[in-house]
Amino acid sequence: MIDIAQFKTWLEENTSYSGAVISDTISRLKRADSILELSEEEVYLFYLERKPEFKALSMSVKSQIKKAVRLYLTYKNVPVE
Repeated sequence: MIDIAQFKTWLEENTSYSGAVISDTISRLKRADSILELSEEEVYLFYLERKPEFKALSMSVKSQIKKAVRLYLTYKNVPVE
C-alpha cells in the first residue's frame, strides 16, 4: 500500500518541487501501482518494465513513472539502481 500523505510531505520537505510537480509525481506512482502492485523491493522496477501495460506507454511517460518509483523507494530507504 502506498503511503501517499507521508510521501507527499517527504517530497515537500526534501525536494524543491512545486505543488504541481509533487501532484504529478504521486499520480505517476499511482499509475505504476495500477500496472503492478507497488512493492518496496529493489527489483520492482525490473518487473514493472516487463509488464505489457508499461511497455505500451510512451517513452516520456515511462521515464516519469520510473522517476516517481525511484523517489518513493528512496523515501522508503530501499536501495535503487
